This record gives sequence, C-alpha cells and structure tokens, in this order.
Amino acid sequence: MEEASVRRVPLSDHVLFQSNDLDCARERVAQKFCNHRLDIIGDRKPFRVTHNHAPGEMISLNYISYGADVLIDPGELGDFYLIQMPVSGTATVRNGTREFITNRSIASVLNADLATRMKWWQGCAQLLIQVRKAPLHAFAMRLLDRDIPAPLIFDPLVDFSRPEMQAWRRLANSLFQAAERKTASAGSGIQNVLYEQHLLELFLRNQPSNMSLFFDDRRQGAAPRHLKRAEEFIRAHAALPIGLHEIAGAAGVAPRTLQLAYRNAFGISPLRALTRERMRRARFDLVASEATVTDVALKWGFTHFGRFAAEYRHEFGELPRETRQARHGLGRATHEMA
Repeated sequence: MEEASVRRVPLSDHVLFQSNDLDCARERVAQKFCNHRLDIIGDRKPFRVTHNHAPGEMISLNYISYGADVLIDPGELGDFYLIQMPVSGTATVRNGTREFITNRSIASVLNADLATRMKWWQGCAQLLIQVRKAPLHAFAMRLLDRDIPAPLIFDPLVDFSRPEMQAWRRLANSLFQAAERKTASAGSGIQNVLYEQHLLELFLRNQPSNMSLFFDDRRQGAAPRHLKRAEEFIRAHAALPIGLHEIAGAAGVAPRTLQLAYRNAFGISPLRALTRERMRRARFDLVASEATVTDVALKWGFTHFGRFAAEYRHEFGELPRETRQARHGLGRATHEMA
C-alpha cells in the first residue's frame, strides 16, 4: 500500500498479492500459473513480489515484478502459453533450444510444450498474457479450417521492431488499459471475447510458428464450391496416394475444369497444390515432432529423398535436416546469446 501513491503500476485495481516472502510468492504465483522453482540469486533486500491479475475467457492479463534478481524454472508449462512483455528492466529467457534477452523491444512467448528457464534481473517488471492451450489450439483449427494434430510451437522471441507486432502490442496494451478501468466488482475483468479472439488471431498470423506456412492463402473473395471441395479433399487425404482424377472426382468436376479453376485462382495446378500441402505438412512435422527426416518424407509420399530435399529447399529456403536441427527455433535466429 505504501508504494501505491508513488507509482501506479499496470492492473493496480486487480492486485492479487504483494509479499516479501519467497515461499509465499512461489505458492501464490503457482496458483495462477504452474508449480515452479523460484530462487533469489542476488541481493535479497530488494525482493518484493507484486502480482496483479485480471481473468478472462481464453486469456488472463497479469503484471508481475520481483524486485530482486530471481531464477524461475517451471519446466514445461503444460496447459498454457505465456506471452511476456517487459515494461522495465531485462530478463534472460530460455524456451526449448532458444535463449535470448528480453527488454521493451524484445518480448517472449513461452511454448506450453517446451521447457522454460528464466532469470529476471533486478528492476524487471513484465506484462504477462496467459493463453489457455486447448482453446487456442481449437481456435487455430477454426481459423485455418484444418486439423492441427501436433502442438503449436511459436518462435519464443517476439520482435517488436516488426510493424505487425507493433500493431499487436498496441492492441494488447489497449486490453490492459480496458481492464485497468474496470473495478473488481465489474465482473471477470475482460468480458469481450471478440477482443480476445482478435488479439489471438493477430498473434497466430504474425508471430512465426510451425503453423505460419498455412497462412499464405492469398485468394481474394469466396472460392467456387468445386474448388473448396477439392481443397478439403487434398487436406484430408494428403497422406494417401491420390492424383488428379481422385481430386477432380471429389470436387465433382472434370479434371480439365479443375485444372483451369486452380490456374485461375492460385496460378498452379491441382497436383502442385497437393505437393505444396504435403510439403507444408512435412515441415510442420519436422518442427513439431521427434520424427526423422526420412520418416517424415515417407509419411507424406516422398520416396526420392534427394528430390524431396531439393524441392523442400526451393519451397522453404532451407534443407529438411536444417529444419529438424533447429525445429524449436523456427528459422534463423536473431538476438541469440552465445
């Protein structure tokens, strides 16, 4: 209470707890997130935890500061993702194989299925958006209109120098400001599900992940019904030995008609669309699973491994083994620590 008049921090009307006790802090934070290791690794004197919390439907908004240098080791988060945006100070974050420093320009997203270990340095305070894993996965499948059989894995480094992510941060900040204007008696904090969905859709579209490659459909307007049926058939049967006649049969048109429709809509043939779908699914598996390159290639019908590697590099700019080696990095890393 004595600090409230000095500096108003985010979500000040939604104080969950404040404490100078390490064990109390560990237990209270775990109640909202998950069990974790929490240790003071520097001077104990400045240690004071503030946790403000505003619940929502698919997400919750949080503000946390620890005061002192602390080590936080939750391992795998399990059933939620956590987007962390420093408002002051810095933190060293490791999620999966990526390790980097966050500040006001670089944020982080902790993947639910990758081990996390962090050091928040003295003076670090962060806005945290907790996203429930199951609703996010279901929302992503509805958004893409496709099944996503493996966990979503984001690049854990969120770069706010990118214009797309600057726009996303403005929207996120507006949600914190809206929650700040609501008192505890006003309900659950965040009540507009549409705002939550808009925030998550922009994050899914703009933060690199193993599903980013499914967001490159640039078709304008509604697709003809037979083209939509063909696309649905390709997605559902990409792992099977299908060809032009099977796709056209499912679409209910002649093969030549389907070829012309694909050429007009996408500038490619139906068989090229099938190959591209298989390539995308192969890349998704290489990022999201422990399967070998050989197993993934065979799963998606590529029996000539040299040709598969060459076409994969043409499609994605790297070899399958490079994707496999850096599957939790989701591309060439920047801001990585030695």
